Order: sequence, then structure tokens, then C-alpha cells
Amino acid sequence: MNVALGMRRNGLPALLVAVGMTLTLGFGWDYFQQIVGLGHRPVPAYRAGSSRHRWPVRPAIGTGIGVLNIPAIHLTAPIIQGTGAAQLREGVGHAPDTALPGQGSNVFLAGHRDTVFRALGRIHTGDVVTFDTLYGKFVYQVTFSQVVTQYDTQVMKPTPQETLTLMTCYPFLFFGFAPDRYIVHAKLLSAPAGNAR
Repeated sequence: MNVALGMRRNGLPALLVAVGMTLTLGFGWDYFQQIVGLGHRPVPAYRAGSSRHRWPVRPAIGTGIGVLNIPAIHLTAPIIQGTGAAQLREGVGHAPDTALPGQGSNVFLAGHRDTVFRALGRIHTGDVVTFDTLYGKFVYQVTFSQVVTQYDTQVMKPTPQETLTLMTCYPFLFFGFAPDRYIVHAKLLSAPAGNAR
């Protein structure tokens, strides 16, 4: 009886170590694939057709719609339509229910804090952010940043003039699911000439 009890006691720590290593390797492999593959895997590009207007058809989920550039933090990343896990593995995700560049309202982008938006906390008021699209370059300037709870959806609401909102989880150095969101707000400085819609 004591032998069986001793085996159970010794087996539990070994089992816990094995489970911990499996989880660490699984998450580590996923993280490695995100870092290495970011912007290097083929993503179908948005095609506008022959329309003279911007975004005549809403981009399909998983479609590449542009490139985000933030020179101040040395960030260049693809922007993918959608904010699901599959899209955020490929780059920055555009929330499908928000405006697209040139539509005169809130353009909302999200990214992981430990991959594409790792340096977002180093952005400052006045920094320039560009969203390169099929229609040209949309240039924004950071106006302020804030921390909100994960349940605050006000930051996604439409705005009366064109803005760009960037979101990632916060705190940046947090193990597990972070309780808050780091938000960067930017105003439109310039847009390519052409039809607004």
C-alpha cells in the first residue's frame, strides 16, 4: 500500500512538469510562428474592380487591405481584414464593422502586444502613422493614448471626422490574458486625392 502511495506522490510532480513543458512548447511554437511568419505568408490582396470609388465592396475577412507604418517605433506590418486569431497571426487586424481609410470615420486596428504591437507603448503624441492602401497613403498623427478596460467598446464607435485607433492588450509585460487595453488615437493629416467613397 505504501509503495502505491509513494508512486502516486512521485508521479504527480512529474505529470505537472510534463503538462507545463507541453503548454510552454505549444505556446512557444505558436509565438515563434507569429514572429517569423509575420508579413511573410501570402495573404490574398483586396481587389477593387473597376469602380472609381474607394472600397466599393467590403473586403473579405482574411484579405490584405494595406500596410501599417509607424517610423517612430520602427514598425511595418501588413493589415488584414478581421480581428480573429487567424488574422492577428498574419499582422494587424482591421475591425470589419469600422470605417476603412477614406470613409471619414473611425478606422480601428488591433494587434497582439507580444508580436506586432510590442513597441506600441513607446509611441508619442505627434508621431506619424501611415496606412498604405490600394488607393494610396493615408497619413495620421497621434493625438493621445489611453488605457481602458477590455470591455470598453467606446473606442470602436464611429467618429464625426476620420480618425485611426490602434489597440493592443495591456499591460505589455503581463503573463496570460491582460485585463486592459492600450489605445492610441490619431487624426487624419492627409489622404490621397480621389473619391471619398
